[in-house]
Amino acid sequence: MSEFINNTELRIKQLYAFVHGIIHQREKGAELIRQYKNAIEQVQPSDVVVVVDTLMKEDPKEDALKQLKKGINRSLNMLYKGLVSREIPDYSTKDFFGVLQQENNELNNRLIAIRPFIKAFNEKNADKQKITNSLTEIKKRVEALQEFNLHYIKEENILFPYVEKHLKEYRCLPLMWSYHDDIRNLIKDTVEIIENKNTDLKRLNHLLGDLFFNMYAIRFREEYILFPVIFNQIPEKEIHDMLEQAFDVGFAFITPPSKKILEKNTASSGTKKKETFLSIDDPDDKLLDFDTGRLTIKQAVMMLNHLPVDVTFVDENDEVRYFSTPGDRIFPRSKAIIGRQVENCHPPSSVHIVKELTDSFRRGEKQKESFWIQMGDKFILIQYFALHDRGGNFRGTLEVSQDVSDIRKLEGEKRLM
Repeated sequence: MSEFINNTELRIKQLYAFVHGIIHQREKGAELIRQYKNAIEQVQPSDVVVVVDTLMKEDPKEDALKQLKKGINRSLNMLYKGLVSREIPDYSTKDFFGVLQQENNELNNRLIAIRPFIKAFNEKNADKQKITNSLTEIKKRVEALQEFNLHYIKEENILFPYVEKHLKEYRCLPLMWSYHDDIRNLIKDTVEIIENKNTDLKRLNHLLGDLFFNMYAIRFREEYILFPVIFNQIPEKEIHDMLEQAFDVGFAFITPPSKKILEKNTASSGTKKKETFLSIDDPDDKLLDFDTGRLTIKQAVMMLNHLPVDVTFVDENDEVRYFSTPGDRIFPRSKAIIGRQVENCHPPSSVHIVKELTDSFRRGEKQKESFWIQMGDKFILIQYFALHDRGGNFRGTLEVSQDVSDIRKLEGEKRLM
């Protein structure tokens, strides 16, 4: 056993040196491959997770992330053969993972279907009409790929929190989230460039190449690196919870699984342990005293969920404790984020802003901060408020997001009388 552990540690050490060398280009790739040939051939999915975790801990800043991503892309190309030779789990045996794999399979079909149209507009003697028809078809099919965002949302808001809970080397997750954002931007940029009457075909080819590469690369990293590592580490009950939350997000390109799966799993999970806190199912004679009034918990929940805003509460330890569920959410949320560190709930590009803001609240330098963004036809106002108790102690942060598009259009007056 000790020999196995020592071999694993040595292999991880060598793979780290290999990937580090590729990232910083201190030696030629061919020389690094020759030097670490045995480790490359014997690579395991868990090795990659540990190596990436180490690299992310060393320099998590956004400017270092770009260089890290390029180096990891090159490294995984060289590790591909060893990784695909490893046996992977049967994902269909655990419904949540089975759903993600089904979505990946259907994505592959959609990408294959786009290729003939790319080939058509690149033909040497393609006439103007053929190019126009090809671009129209590509635009339609690339726009349809936006539905696959549901796959990435399920990972970021459901899968990732459970991985953080059960895997100490979880820092590959923000890296994956960054690739998701790259794909979202590539889809947007591809559609925009085709909409331009004088489409730059060379630039379009470059964008489509990057889009295909990133979408295939993420699928590979899911099914041959991350999923094999955590497949048996997350308990069955939690996988059931993950699938239940997936219905709130939605499914990309596939027919949603039957909810009878949830009923069956719930029935077999046994009697739930009685909770010590108030529940929405408690009788109405239990009231919450708000100082300015008393409400049943049902009334309080109903009131919060009918406010025309998304509300999220993060405690003084930067852990997410609550979010409201209005009828039309602006940003996706799932129950899996409860107890999660707030910085892990944001893409890498905004993590440093979130951390700086909560730290300034904690130090008492700021009491509120506002941001506003355009999301399609919606103009979103996002406000953060520092919360303090009566003793002046910092007790957390309240995030309030609202679509203010209609408010911005108001003019004159509309009175009750």
